[in-house]
Amino acid sequence: MKNKMQPKLIIAFDRLSEPAFDTKADLIYTSLVANVNFPLPWPGPVPQLPDILAAKTNYHGLFEAAQAGDAGKIAARVIARKALTTLLKNLAPYLELVAAGNVAKLQTTGYDLRHDIVQSNNNDPLPGPTGFTFTRGDVSGTIVASADSLPGAGSYILQTCTGDPAVEANWKTKGTFLHCSKITTDGYNPGTVYYGRLQGIGINGPGVWSVSEGVMAV
Repeated sequence: MKNKMQPKLIIAFDRLSEPAFDTKADLIYTSLVANVNFPLPWPGPVPQLPDILAAKTNYHGLFEAAQAGDAGKIAARVIARKALTTLLKNLAPYLELVAAGNVAKLQTTGYDLRHDIVQSNNNDPLPGPTGFTFTRGDVSGTIVASADSLPGAGSYILQTCTGDPAVEANWKTKGTFLHCSKITTDGYNPGTVYYGRLQGIGINGPGVWSVSEGVMAV
């Protein structure tokens, strides 16, 4: 039996791989161009289609360029993705407001829709920790990771990488911790950009990874 869709748009773009995000952003933009369900003009505070197109074009170019592994282009792609993600997230509430609970209209936006929660065996993994930060420590060669406490997590795994964070093989486990606040780790080479991510471990095993963040060690 199919779950019933809710009139709520999914904006968890951070969980998408780079190719999937690139495709999703393009689908949302093309779906909204000349969409009769969401006629222009949109109110000033709402992200506008030209701004989304510019951000999408910028991200796509950097997505293509970063595939060669250049650290500078990878860092620029990360920034461009965050900018585009912010626009798409900020647009969603306006689309939901205009649709006024009409699921059929929201299905034309290119966004995915939430489904009703159904009873299960409670075997679902934990969601990704929110509020993840990855910043330089007070001592040279150290980095501090923090995130919001994740209900159901008994421990946390911190992973780091120095290459393209979109390549799963680049990630290495830095350690397992009983808390997710101010996790200080060392051994980082000054001048090197490191990316970090955090994962909660619950009764059903490892959960979803947090959004990754990058920082240059000093």
